[in-house]
Amino acid sequence: MRIALITADFAPNIGGVASHVVELGKALADLGEEVHVITRPLGEMRERHRHWQGMQVHRPAIPSGKPIYSWLLGAWLKRFYHRHKPDILHVHGLRPLEASRNQPAPVIFTNHTSGYLKRIAKGERARQEMGRRLQHVAHVLAPSQELCDATRAAGYAGPVDFISNGVDTSRFTPGPTNLRAELGITADEVVVLLARRLVEKNGVCVFAEAVAALKGLPVRLLFAGDGSEQNKVESILKKNGMHENSLFMGAVPNTQMPGVYRLADLSALPSFMEATSITGLESMASGLPLVGTRVGGIPALIVENETGLLVEPGDPATLGQALHTLVENPDQRQSMGIAARQRAVDHFAWSHIAVLTRDIYRQHLNSG
Repeated sequence: MRIALITADFAPNIGGVASHVVELGKALADLGEEVHVITRPLGEMRERHRHWQGMQVHRPAIPSGKPIYSWLLGAWLKRFYHRHKPDILHVHGLRPLEASRNQPAPVIFTNHTSGYLKRIAKGERARQEMGRRLQHVAHVLAPSQELCDATRAAGYAGPVDFISNGVDTSRFTPGPTNLRAELGITADEVVVLLARRLVEKNGVCVFAEAVAALKGLPVRLLFAGDGSEQNKVESILKKNGMHENSLFMGAVPNTQMPGVYRLADLSALPSFMEATSITGLESMASGLPLVGTRVGGIPALIVENETGLLVEPGDPATLGQALHTLVENPDQRQSMGIAARQRAVDHFAWSHIAVLTRDIYRQHLNSG
């Protein structure tokens, strides 16, 4: 099968969509499929065409402003089709979606982000506009049931399926790391990891309020990520006396994240909006229990009291209590971490996600 993955967000960017497309493409290539990625010149990766990690990556130099971006990318895709004859066009994210209209191959669309939910929440007019944008799509995939429901609410009448994000369970594993000593974290400290962009939708200020419940305990709060809410987070931590227990690493390249997870003891997902969180999956594969909110795709990750604990979003007292429970119970952390690792291997490995996605593609072969 020839598969074209179309995305505005790809390596070397870090983040959910870029990571998803990279890993899905690699896993599809490992299954023996011919994978092309159509993206943009990004960072130091600007070659027009390159064989990379089993994929053929194309980076046409197209102006980013709309509607010129959509027009030129649409014309480029038509030329690409006549050269390579892809069986499927799989669009990731809203930005390149318009350009996939009137293409010869069936279009699959993965609806990744919580920004879609914000658009739908604007009212009937916004829902109708979103439905119009999806009319040419043969099948919609989404990494949370919430996003699936929002797609149907927009009036999309085609098939919609939940397929989780995935994780590389061979790269993200439990194991030793020297990073704890390098960061000056002592052996008796329990490391609570928040590996997120520090933005409002990720509930980072709620987390900063919640950790007041850990005051006086031997804990280190590790922040792997940056963003617009960092000053607010640090201000809250200074007020509740937990700033001196905190370490801010800034944005950490994904290549360095396995070591970050290995030095941690538990991982927090305090989100207001979330798909099947990639950092949650990476934490699980690394053997960490999760404390997460009952939103989006997070409940699909956490088996309550088996792989982690679930709390309501926006409730710092309950979140703090859950964190306190795991900080104070090392045996519970260990058993949950073992179960989380096994759940990641059994249900969320990229090889498994790629097979599910390929099954969707096969439903639409010869329909273009």
